[in-house]
Amino acid sequence: MASSTLSRSRMAKQDSLYKGQLVSSDGVKKTIEFQGITIHLDRPKGLIMSGKDKNGKEWAREYKYDYGFIPKTLGGDGDGLDVFVGPNKDALEAYWAIQNKDDGSFDEYKVFLGFTSRDAAIGAFRDHIPVKLLGGMVSMRIDMMKAMLGQHPNGYFLKTAMQSVSFTHELSKEASQSVLASVAQAYGAL
Repeated sequence: MASSTLSRSRMAKQDSLYKGQLVSSDGVKKTIEFQGITIHLDRPKGLIMSGKDKNGKEWAREYKYDYGFIPKTLGGDGDGLDVFVGPNKDALEAYWAIQNKDDGSFDEYKVFLGFTSRDAAIGAFRDHIPVKLLGGMVSMRIDMMKAMLGQHPNGYFLKTAMQSVSFTHELSKEASQSVLASVAQAYGAL
């Protein structure tokens, strides 16, 4: 991944047309719903991005899945929480990747919706981002994610939803709980 990551506003200025359609000023090409979660897509499946890395080496990447962000959230990098949308619209789990910077420090979160397994979500991460930047992955039920976003239709709230968290072997249970607590606190859910 290049260190020349474009902000969404800069992307919108550089890519004002996509397949003949005007793009909004924030780079949104399409808005979708995934099980009641609104996602603004700014990089649809098939989009090819290119740039130069910090050493001046050119790179190009084709998006294999729709990619965007959840409005009115923050993903750690000052932009909305990034989301890859996979093919399974009935998937019950949300997979949260902890993405690191080249130096190993925390960069941001990326959420994978519509993937049937943790392995499928990690595969999607690898398809788009160097695996050396993957600091770990936690999963949670979509119900918990909706609770964190304040969108659960049955009124579940975060402390109830936290009981359904599953942990990965990359992160200890304590580290995973710490990550989830910091995410929840960032969204004002605790």
